[in-house]
Amino acid sequence: MHQNNVIYKGYRLTAKVARGPVSEQREAASGPVFTATVLVVPANAVQDPGHEYPVPCFEEGGFVYSPREAVHEAVSHGQHIVDGLMGVQS
Repeated sequence: MHQNNVIYKGYRLTAKVARGPVSEQREAASGPVFTATVLVVPANAVQDPGHEYPVPCFEEGGFVYSPREAVHEAVSHGQHIVDGLMGVQS
């Protein structure tokens, strides 16, 4: 099992991985494909549901071949979101 939660600069980033559409799976000869979104919530907020953000590479129709890659893309995007919230230039 891969970790899909990361605490980054006081925010909890949670990757929500989904198996890609069947039409994309037929085109992908090597097996199933995956996409993800990222949930961003302050780490100390127990009841706050946070905000879910699409990951640009998946929103544009892209996909990856493993859940681990989907989590990595989602968490990386979440880190950019947090940096933007904090005014950090990347």
